[in-house]
Amino acid sequence: MEATGARFIQRISHSVFPQVMPLFNSYNLYILDRNIRASTVMGIVGAGGIGFDLVMSMKLFEYQKTATLILIILLTVMLVDRLSSYLRKKVV
Repeated sequence: MEATGARFIQRISHSVFPQVMPLFNSYNLYILDRNIRASTVMGIVGAGGIGFDLVMSMKLFEYQKTATLILIILLTVMLVDRLSSYLRKKVV
């Protein structure tokens, strides 16, 4: 790009960003997925959130609530995986 006479901003916008953005987006989507899974585990060990509700419903033998919470966690993880897959296909 520099050999063709492109300016600094043109080099950045037409050569650097197209190479960096797919990796940047992929890494951010991975972090989001990891954080969703980790938040459930942290709640189970006592940090609060949906994991805490899950543990309490199991201790109180509220099996319908437990099943609902597990289903919500499963659907959230699946939704983020699908969204991540869709966005990766669009970017790459």
